[in-house]
Amino acid sequence: MFDTLPASSAAPPSGGAAGVLSASDLESWAEGLSSAIEGVSDLSDAERIGALRALERLACVVTAAQARLASDFDVSQRAEQEAAGVLAARRGRGVVEQVALARRESPHRGRQHLGLAKIVQSELPHTWTAWRTGRITEWKATIVARETACLSLEDRLTVDEIVSGSPDVVESIGERELAGACLREVARLDAAALVARRRRAESDRRVTLRPAPDTMDVPDSTASGEGRSSGARRPHRRRRQCTSGRRRAGQGTGDG
Repeated sequence: MFDTLPASSAAPPSGGAAGVLSASDLESWAEGLSSAIEGVSDLSDAERIGALRALERLACVVTAAQARLASDFDVSQRAEQEAAGVLAARRGRGVVEQVALARRESPHRGRQHLGLAKIVQSELPHTWTAWRTGRITEWKATIVARETACLSLEDRLTVDEIVSGSPDVVESIGERELAGACLREVARLDAAALVARRRRAESDRRVTLRPAPDTMDVPDSTASGEGRSSGARRPHRRRRQCTSGRRRAGQGTGDG
C-alpha cells in the first residue's frame, strides 16, 4: 500500500548525488514500491489521482537521470580510453552497447538514448530543465531535438527558449502541438534548412517487406504525405487479396 511503505523504502534515497543514485538504494526503494502495489491500495480516490500524478513526474525524472548517467558514462569512458592511448577515432567504442544493456534495449535504441542525452544537455538547456524536473517526458524531449536537428546551434537555442522556456506551457501542450510549434519556429528562422531536410526525407522514400506469421510478408512504406494519400493503401489491399486467395486455395484443397 502506498500509505504503508516500510520506513526504509518510504522515500527515495537521499544524501547527495552519490546517495540518491546509489544502485543498491534505488533497488531497495523500487522493491518497496513494488511491494506497495501488490494489492489494492488503502488510498482514497483523490489520493490515487495524486499518486498517479506524482508517479508520472517521477517516471520523467527517472528517464532524465538515465540520460544524465549515460552521458556522464560516455565522457568518463572516452577520457579513460584517451589516457590508455586509444586513437581518437576509436574512443567511445562499447559505450552504446553498455548503455543499451543497462536499459534492456537494443544497441540501436541505446545509441538513440545516448545521442538524445548528449544533445539535450548541451544544446537544448530549457528542454533539459523541463525534462530533468519532471515536467515533460523523454518523448517530448525527443520531439524538440528531432525537429530542431537541421538548425545551427544559435537557432536551435532560440527555438529551445521559445518552445520550452516556460515549463508550464511545454508541460501542458500535446506532442503534436509541440512538434508544430517547433516546425513553425524552424521555418521562421531557417526556411532553407527545413526545405533541405524535407528533400533528404523524400530521397529516403522506400517500400520494404517485413516477415509475418504463416509465411506472409507485410509491405511497409516510408513515403511523403502525398505518397501515403495516393498509394499507401494499395499494398494493404494487395495483402488482403493475397491472404484471401491463399485461404480460398487452402479451403479448396481441404474440400478436395
